[in-house]
This record gives sequence, C-alpha cells and structure tokens, in this order.
Amino acid sequence: MQPFDALSIRAVLKEARPLIVNRKIEKILQLGRDELLLLLRGKTGTNSLFISAQSVHGRICLLKPNIANAPKNNVHNTDAERYVSRYGANNIPNFCLLLRKHLAGATLIAAEQPQGERIVDFVFSALDEVGSASIKILTAEIMGRHSNLIFWDKASGKIITASHVVTKDMSRQREVAPGLSYERPPSQDRPSLYSLSKEVLFDCYSGFRQDFSKFATLEQWLIQTFTGAGRHLCEELVLAAGLPSDAASASKATNEQLERLWSIVEGMQRDTDTDKNRDRDRDRDTVSQTGELVTSAFRPFMFNDLSRYSVRGLYPHKKDEVKEFPAVNDMVEEYFRQCEYQEQLNQLRERLKADLSLEIGKLESRIKTAAEHVLQTSSIEDLKRSGDLLLAHMTEIKAGQEVLLAENIFDEKGGQIEIKLNPLLSVSQNAQHYYRQYAKVRSRNQTASRSIEEAKERRHLMEQKLLQVGKAESIFELKTIKEQLTGKKPQDLQHALKGISKASGGGSKQSRVGGKSKRTEKLITLNSSDGWTIYVGRNRMENDYLLSRLAQPNDLWFHVLGQGGAHVLIRIPSSKQEPPARTIEEAAQIAARLSKAGQGSKVRVVYTQCKHVRKIANEKPGVVRYENERTLEIDTAKPMPKAMKQLFDRGAPNR
Repeated sequence: MQPFDALSIRAVLKEARPLIVNRKIEKILQLGRDELLLLLRGKTGTNSLFISAQSVHGRICLLKPNIANAPKNNVHNTDAERYVSRYGANNIPNFCLLLRKHLAGATLIAAEQPQGERIVDFVFSALDEVGSASIKILTAEIMGRHSNLIFWDKASGKIITASHVVTKDMSRQREVAPGLSYERPPSQDRPSLYSLSKEVLFDCYSGFRQDFSKFATLEQWLIQTFTGAGRHLCEELVLAAGLPSDAASASKATNEQLERLWSIVEGMQRDTDTDKNRDRDRDRDTVSQTGELVTSAFRPFMFNDLSRYSVRGLYPHKKDEVKEFPAVNDMVEEYFRQCEYQEQLNQLRERLKADLSLEIGKLESRIKTAAEHVLQTSSIEDLKRSGDLLLAHMTEIKAGQEVLLAENIFDEKGGQIEIKLNPLLSVSQNAQHYYRQYAKVRSRNQTASRSIEEAKERRHLMEQKLLQVGKAESIFELKTIKEQLTGKKPQDLQHALKGISKASGGGSKQSRVGGKSKRTEKLITLNSSDGWTIYVGRNRMENDYLLSRLAQPNDLWFHVLGQGGAHVLIRIPSSKQEPPARTIEEAAQIAARLSKAGQGSKVRVVYTQCKHVRKIANEKPGVVRYENERTLEIDTAKPMPKAMKQLFDRGAPNR
C-alpha cells in the first residue's frame, strides 16, 4: 500500500478547510489509541473529521455523512463498523477526556501544514479555566512508526497531553510528555520539493549526472536529495516527465524532459497543472463528501488492487484499472479503509488457516496412533481359537504342561498349532485366559477403529473448512466459519462473559434463560478414590469462578508450580477433617496433568488452603497469589488414577 504523504495532506487540507475552519466542536470521540473523530458544527450542518496517527494506516480526511452517522448495530455494514469507538461509555481514555475538557465549545480557526512535512496543526480558539481566550493546538504527526497526536498550549508551548508518551529510553531525539515544551521533529538539511526553484532543481540534476553511479534509480536520487517526496510520488513524477528510471539512462536526460519535470514540480507547488492540455479537465467543480462544491486542481484515483493511489492523476493507468473520485478526501477515506479491511481479512484468514492446519495435524497424529493398536481380524481370532482348542484337548493336557501341539482344525490346509500354557493354571483357566485376551483385544480394536473413523471424518471436515477459508472473500464469511468451528457466536460469547463477570463481581451466579434459572458456569466435579469431592477449572473464567464463588476458606487449592494450568479444589467438610493422602495425590495428579508441564515425567504441585489464596488486582481472571503452601512432587508417568479416568471419560477440558 501507499503511505499518506505530504502531497496527500496538502490536497486533503485544501479541500477540507472551507468545510471545517470556523466551525465549533460538537463532539470528540476517540476510536483507538491514535484515532480521533471530530464533529464540527457550522451553519450548513455538521462535518466529521477523522484523524489517525497509526503507524501504517495514518491519515486525515473528511468522512461521508452516510458513514459517520450510519447505524452501528448492522454487523454487515463494515463502513460504519470502522468508525465505532473501541472504548465503552464508562472507559473513556484520559487523552479524550482532556481534549473534551479544553476544547468544549472551541472553534477550529486554522488547519496548517508545515511546508513539505507530514504534520498538521489544528488550531482552536478556546476558553481556559478562568474564562479567558486561549489558543490550543492539536498536532497530528503522521510519520510512520513515529506518528503521534500531541495537544499543546500555544502561549506556554507546553504539552497538555499526547496519544502516547515518548520517553528518553524510547527516543534520544525528542521526548513527548505532558508538561514538556513541544518541539517539532528534527528537520532534514535538504531542499524541499515544495519550495525549491528551477535553478536549484537543475543544479542538483547536474550533480546527479556527475555522480549517477551512486544511485540505482532516478527515484532513489530524488528521495535522498529532496524532502517531502516519498517513493510512490517520485515514481509518479519520473513517469509523468517521461524520464527513464535507470540512473545511467536518466543521467542523459534531455532539456525537454527536465523542463517537463520542472513544470510538474511547479504545478505541484502551486496546486495547479501547467500542462494546458490538462487544465480544461482538471480545474473543475467537484462535489465533496459533504455535498458541497469544491473547486479542485486534483484528479484523485486509486488502483483497484490497492497497490497505490494518485492525488494529481499523473501516474499512467488504464481506465478499467482504477477508480476515480470527485474529491481527494473521498479517495483517501476509501483507500485506507479498504487497505485496513484487506489486512484484517488476511490476518483472520491466516489465523484460521493456522488453527485448521494445527487441528488437521493433531487428527493425523491421532489416526496414526490409533492405527498402531488396530490388529488384523485373523490375529484376534487366533486367541479365541486357542481357547477353543484347549477345551477340545482338555483330557490330553497334563498338569504342569507348558506347550500344547494340536491339529489346527480351523485351517483348511491342516497342520499343527503350538499353544503356550501357564503351568500354574488349569486347562480351563488357561482357556479362560485366552478368551479374556480375545475380548480385551477385540474391544480395543473396535474402539481404535471407531476412533480412526471419527478422526477421519473430522479431518475431512477440517479440510473442507480450510478450502472455504481460502476462498472466502469477506470477513463476514470468515467469521461465519469461525462460529461454525467454535460452536458459539461472538454475541453469545459476549453475553456469557458478561454473565461470568457479574458472578465474579458479587452479582447473581445464575442467569435467566427462557424464564428458568441456569448456571453460567459448568465446572467439572468428580469423586476421588476415597469419595472426596474434587472440582476442576478448565479455563481462566472457571478458575476465577472456582475461587471467587465456590471455594470455602478451608478447602484445599492445587496448582502446578510456575506454569499455567487448571485450578483444582478439594472440598473440606464442616468437620475440617483432613483428606487422605491418596485423595491429595489424585488432586495433585489432576493439576499436574492438566497443565503446560503435564508432558514431563515429574511435576511439582503446590497446594494450600483457599483462605491463603488471593486474586491479584487488575490482572486477568485466574491469576492469583498464595502463601503457606506445601509442595508435592508428582510423577505423571505413573498409571492414571481413577479420578483422572473419570475426568477424561467426560472429555478433555479446554484450557
């Protein structure tokens, strides 16, 4: 994509000034950390000015009324969604609050751009705390990763607030913090493309002819020699002037080509085109996004593939490759909004692809593991046949015999079969042993086969979803696929989280669904081998609910040491009886196996009474501090305890 350059700022301000200057502030909204929406009221109505100092998509432009005032509850209206604040009514940032405090009823009296800079000063006439007139300036510095919104007082030169503070550790060039003097970003000791004269341009080009070998392209020379010119603008200037891009060829440019280059630069400086053939088409009355007529020398268009845009319309193009606009503000708004939308679309697509690929990999691993436990039917039947042959030759087998050689009556070719015997068991017991092995292997075989079929069906579904993700053309389609995978719509998830937050904040722990009470949380509850009740939290919300709503002061709380994982709770009865060692070990096993350290052979688990566990303020749910703890070393390589088998029979928890 093409960044918002100084020429774009100049064009936007030229169109916007008649529509925003001498207008009063009606409302100030902060959409993101570095994004503001100013509603300016005048005699002809209200105009919306969008200011963004994002590092990638920073820009300034007027918004169309049908975007700024569109209903915000339409999930399919991506235009309106873009200009909705991410902050709630009760969570307004301090930056926005200070702007509202100082600019309440203020009038925008000027919007100035330092020549050739990507900086705009919005000058406001406001009243201070004692009712005296004062001048406040909101400076938008749109300079890539150094972008910022800085609000300062003109009389004192002191910074009042900024969208983000820059300390000495972050920048050695300039600090930005409330109370400090506002200083412009360091200037560059080079001539500006917007103020240089014809003589300076030709003198610089003469130097380029002598040292052209230092540069690969003419565009590179323009960028390093002059300020206010980005890569995309330099490419447009070179192509419009008919100059070759290669530095060696450009060093042999004719005087006609240089004159053409100067005429384009001069026209850019005056915001008019000196080409008489273009004057009739370019100097025309256009309708802006507010419906007012604006006389403009600009001819904005953007390429359909969002590769670039042009303010003056000099970049060579075919008509079907571009979309033209009546005003620069319209073009800037749509271009950057579509770039943001495309970036969000690609990010969501790649995230879903990664999740689906990971799930497919897990399923393939599961299929491979299950396939190792699947035996041929003939091998399973051999166990049953061995039992049948033992019973058929019961009278021939002597006590203490270890091997039976018998005729294989189940094989058409005949022959003998060797059956191993346990000399300590009777013939009937040996036969029963083979029958039990047969039943066990057959059951395991059926379970493994069923698991393979289910995994293959799931893998096929994931592969279909992966194809759908690759073909999806909108965020709505990708969100629909995500909902199908998670089984929960985003609005349902928000309601669930609200219910949990109310429960943890002391409200009712039940929600009304269809007129009936229904628990918001569904914790896993199981019994230890000794009959004690054990609770298991499967995620942060359940862990938080476990401690804030369910736990009693004397209950025992378990968690793996130094790793993320499940919170486990043993319910202590009113008699305050200590649980048996086996129950404590089983609870610790659950905490160890349901943690990020669960794959290790030995894991250390801490446990203490719930009255010694405290939530940490302003931290995520489930983050706690504990004391008076005891430590238990758990070997996860040991056979799974009965309580764990109950847990996994219900399904593995989602952490």
